[in-house]
Amino acid sequence: MSKLEISKVHDAYRASHECPLCLLIGAAEHTYLQSFQGSRVMEPSVRVKTNALGFCPDHYRKLYQGDNKLGLSLMVHTHLKEKLPELRSALEALRERQGAPQRRPKGELAARMAALAESLERLRNSCFLCEMLQTDLDRYVFTIVYLWRGDAEFLPRFRASRGFCLRHFAAVAAHAQEALRGEELTRFLDDVVPLMVTSLQKLEADLFGFTQLFHDANRSLGGEDERTALLRALQKLSGTIITPEDGPGRQSRVRV
Repeated sequence: MSKLEISKVHDAYRASHECPLCLLIGAAEHTYLQSFQGSRVMEPSVRVKTNALGFCPDHYRKLYQGDNKLGLSLMVHTHLKEKLPELRSALEALRERQGAPQRRPKGELAARMAALAESLERLRNSCFLCEMLQTDLDRYVFTIVYLWRGDAEFLPRFRASRGFCLRHFAAVAAHAQEALRGEELTRFLDDVVPLMVTSLQKLEADLFGFTQLFHDANRSLGGEDERTALLRALQKLSGTIITPEDGPGRQSRVRV
């Protein structure tokens, strides 16, 4: 177990955030995006992966917002060049004729349309950055359960936390089911489920308080919990960290 990894998990829990995994994955995503603004875009091993996988729409947008348009252009060009034969084949298959139209098997065109849609969806969802972030998520989830089992310093922080966003709670619960057995799994669930329930109940109350701030008589009232309730609720429900600076068309979404 990497000491650096353990230290990062402890730091995320010290931050008392809505979801420590959102913090960890958000930091990893930022590091990867920065690295693709530099010389990493020309590394042979990286180009092999970007040629094969490309990026999801969200990460294309974030890379475009960076400073290295040339590097992004080179990656997109070679990715498109590699995928072009598959796309051309799927597109041209829509026009192929197998005998006279009246003799073509029923549903043949629909099948080819379905195959094209599958190819396009697979291309759209393929992402080198998301693949790296999924690896990081698996590692951090493993570390959290590992520390819960045997780190006396970590356990009080875990029990004092707000649990996880729903997306990352599912990942933690799935790993715990694989890694823990019997009484140990029961104890883990006894620790984490109340955190989730309490956190969700408090968010509901804070969000109601936030809605009341829009009444003229209450505009100067409300504490920090009420004023941040919407941002925290959005993160809890979706695994999406949104800051007050984010506006229309801008969000810090991590697809894991």
